Amino acid sequence: MEYYKDADGKYTKLKQKNVDTGLGLERINMLLQGKETPFDTEIFKPMMDKLQILAKQDDISSRRIIAEHLRSSMMIIADGGKPSNIDRGYILRRLIRRMIRHLNKLGISLERLEELIDLDVKILGEMYKELVENRDNIVNTIIEEKEKFVKTLENGEKELQKELNKLREKGENTLSAEEVFRLYETYGFPQEVTKEIAEENGFNIDLTSFNKLFKEHQEKSRLGSEQKFKGGLAEQNEQTISYHTATHLLHKALQIVLGEHATQKGSNITTERLRFDFAHPEKVTKEQLDEVERIVNEQIKKDLKVTCEEMSYDEAKASGAIGLFENKYGDKVKVYTIGDFSKEICGGPHVEHTGVLGTFKIKKEEASSAGVRRIKAILIKE
Repeated sequence: MEYYKDADGKYTKLKQKNVDTGLGLERINMLLQGKETPFDTEIFKPMMDKLQILAKQDDISSRRIIAEHLRSSMMIIADGGKPSNIDRGYILRRLIRRMIRHLNKLGISLERLEELIDLDVKILGEMYKELVENRDNIVNTIIEEKEKFVKTLENGEKELQKELNKLREKGENTLSAEEVFRLYETYGFPQEVTKEIAEENGFNIDLTSFNKLFKEHQEKSRLGSEQKFKGGLAEQNEQTISYHTATHLLHKALQIVLGEHATQKGSNITTERLRFDFAHPEKVTKEQLDEVERIVNEQIKKDLKVTCEEMSYDEAKASGAIGLFENKYGDKVKVYTIGDFSKEICGGPHVEHTGVLGTFKIKKEEASSAGVRRIKAILIKE
């Protein structure tokens, strides 16, 4: 790299020039230590050795996958990540599930997961304090995902092997897109796991056609959701609309007090109360809840105007709007803005200004699931 290009497209020589080799820290470390691979360095070797001891049948590729995927999963969780079906949550889910499959492949008991996590905390904790601080959340998140996936893996793998055996008998070597989709829809078996197992057995899979089927399935689900929950609420009246607007204020207040990781994980609204689930690794303190409550009520007292604009999803994201449940969005989305305080993609409906909401009061804060907390709150109208 030797040139700088300015806004007008003019090139000038850089004072400092460099070559971007793409080596990465671990490969440089490997070369400096004279090792054959990054897995032979002190960052990975303790884990590689431990896995070899625990394995009933050794496979170095599986050990490398487990060592790398476990470490990556822990880092994502420590950074506020949570397994899901969208964005980085989907990457995390894939990492954990592929790691679990290879633990099974080596015959390593999944009861050893906590022990393996603690080994990585010991190896990396001095450099990455967040692993030590978030150790319990990391353990709970990975084990919860493991428990969800174990039955899926067992049933799906059995069914897949039946299909592969049928193909062998016919002398065929390609697993159809329809079969890959059936495994996904019926057993929840991820297409990337199907692909890996099929290829290990010498079979190809038709991923192009599968992706087409999957997109058609998503579109049908999206249309169904729009019909069932028009405007984002199963029941619409003055009280539920008020609570719906209050969840936007609560969401923003939680991110101000706890951090941007405190993203919405779900909500439930009745005429009596709102329930709001959000990502957070530990119990919220009374002082933090008091501050959240104060911020929400401050916005209500300001009587902020609530406005709505319709735009493309990309335009909405570029404008700074928070986007939730991305796979449910169509080409056009509604963006609700509350004064200069909150901006979210949402189906609505909402009140016209916050002054009509009354007084916001948090009644309860509790755990919902690993890494997810739940707040129940009410609006008291004069």
